[in-house]
Amino acid sequence: MKLPNGVPAAVSQSFVSLIPGFLVLLLFWGLRVPLHFDINLFVQSIFHPLLFAMNSLPGIIFYTLLVSVLWVAGIHGDMTLEGISDPIFLQFLTANGIAYAHHQAIPYLTSSGFSSLFVNVGGTGATMMLVFWMLSSKSKAYRELGKVAFPGALFEINEPVIFGFPIVMNPITLIPFIVIPQILTVLTYILMSVHLVRPAVMMVPWTMPPIIGPLMAAGWDWRAGVWSAIELVIAGAIYYPFFKVAEKQMVAQEASEA
Repeated sequence: MKLPNGVPAAVSQSFVSLIPGFLVLLLFWGLRVPLHFDINLFVQSIFHPLLFAMNSLPGIIFYTLLVSVLWVAGIHGDMTLEGISDPIFLQFLTANGIAYAHHQAIPYLTSSGFSSLFVNVGGTGATMMLVFWMLSSKSKAYRELGKVAFPGALFEINEPVIFGFPIVMNPITLIPFIVIPQILTVLTYILMSVHLVRPAVMMVPWTMPPIIGPLMAAGWDWRAGVWSAIELVIAGAIYYPFFKVAEKQMVAQEASEA
């Protein structure tokens, strides 16, 4: 489809997409209406095993591990998997919200918010506590990076740390970056399963700070806020020895350059 040269590229591209878009609509209309083939039910049947697995402890552990491994390879793990995981987690959250509104038992533990708010405290890998240690580092480079990264870390944004520290392809920090989410996943799942912490029942943006985000997602269950604070302490304790090793190397490098 050729248009005059004066037509903006965005406009011409929108016309180009009309034909394939029409063909796709025609295909799915033909399957759904004349042939009475329920596409939605078919897709749900394909993903039903995954639906069951994502609410189990092994399933959520594997998902958390995959997210972390992708990150240390330089790939945005959360966004890479959200096309598959978000519809499942949002379906869980919807069911949880309905049950909560009717004062019924919460059916799903790993609803939307489990990973983004309860596991990824201060960003994927709970890196907020790594930023915390950087603020008082003996290394000038780490102190400056900590000052830049801390405001974002409060709102779960940690790309400056992942690519600036770095965590990507770093044999020192990739260990706690992978291990901490696994520990927090298992502990959070257990606490929710024994009803010590209420699972997420409300939609809360993933950019909400630790303590506040879990507190809101759990329907203002104060225990969720307390557990989030404990998670920060756990993450900080695990990160500390690995950070000190990296700090020692950085201080030596800065001294040699000086």
